Amino acid sequence: MQFRLREKLKYMFLGGLLTLAGFMFGSMSSETTAQFGYETIDKLTVGELIVRKDIRLMSDDMDPRVHISWDRNGGRVITYGPKGMGAASLLVAEGNGVVTTQGSKEKTGASLMVNEGGGVLSLFAPDGKARIVLGISEGDGVAYLVNKFDEARVLKP
Repeated sequence: MQFRLREKLKYMFLGGLLTLAGFMFGSMSSETTAQFGYETIDKLTVGELIVRKDIRLMSDDMDPRVHISWDRNGGRVITYGPKGMGAASLLVAEGNGVVTTQGSKEKTGASLMVNEGGGVLSLFAPDGKARIVLGISEGDGVAYLVNKFDEARVLKP
């Protein structure tokens, strides 16, 4: 019985030395990285995808193309033109739906909003101010024009 115990202790001691050597050699190099950067996959098929943060689709040059985001109030989808210039967005928040377009200098060109009271279409000048607004207020149609001096002219039906 002593003979078997001595053999077992030798194997356990040898195993312990190998484990200690592996641990020491593994901790000597700090250059080991499990995962770093992005991985490019040419084609991916997914049956169901659950994402907890924003989704960003980028071009080969890493320029933004599509950005999907959300929070507790609603969600937004933005599409970008070449080199991230110009955009169109769709926003839903607190019962309102908004569609906007932006030019190359990130200034809104047009906006369409729908809420409980009706809808509003606004066209914007290069200075970022709404110049033509068509909408529904309290069941009646409303239209007004704004000139370069910020003077509004209401058109009555």
